[in-house]
Amino acid sequence: MSRLSNLFIEMRSNKDFYLKSAKGAEFEDRINTSLHNIGYSRLIKDDLEDDLFTILKIEVIDKETEVSISNPFVHYKHHFITQPFGSQQYPDFLIFDNNQIVCIETKFSSVKKTHPVWNSGLPRPNGIYIFGSYGRKDLTFFRGIDVVSLDEVKRLHDFFDKGLKVYQKQFNDDEMNKQKYGFRVYIRKAYEQSKKHNPHAVTDYFNNPRRLELEESVICSLQK
Repeated sequence: MSRLSNLFIEMRSNKDFYLKSAKGAEFEDRINTSLHNIGYSRLIKDDLEDDLFTILKIEVIDKETEVSISNPFVHYKHHFITQPFGSQQYPDFLIFDNNQIVCIETKFSSVKKTHPVWNSGLPRPNGIYIFGSYGRKDLTFFRGIDVVSLDEVKRLHDFFDKGLKVYQKQFNDDEMNKQKYGFRVYIRKAYEQSKKHNPHAVTDYFNNPRRLELEESVICSLQK
């Protein structure tokens, strides 16, 4: 059984420790501290073999899979790296947990938001998300696969990566090719949660009737 499940069990009982953070960086620092407290040691990228790390990165950044990732580093069983691919890239924490790799992404709000801001980063099916709100004085956590299905993930990505990309090119090539000052359309990938099209959609992660179920799903996935 993974000791990483203790991180999430402890989060439930000690929310105040994490929510003293008024900024996202401080929130991450407290998670960093908790990982140390349950026996995980911090690594830096330079500690790892480049070839294996490159292969691992390909698996980690796969946006459309729920398959668990195997740990290729035999000497690192209770370790972690923060922001392994850069501060603006998924994930925030790469955990070397026995024979598997666990990806954790943090979402933090200093105001009273009820759901994360996703921008272009749709939830990864095999990722774990921690959402904390300083304004709400609450935090919760969930697996990506529990809030967006594999089929939905594929269709949401395809909308931008296939359909709109083709339309953008056609529009610029055919209709803006003589625009005197070079104006053209540029479609930026972004996702949001809203009740506009589904009035029954869950957009409040703290008052979600399935909140406990989603949190238990995280803990159970780490206790197998």
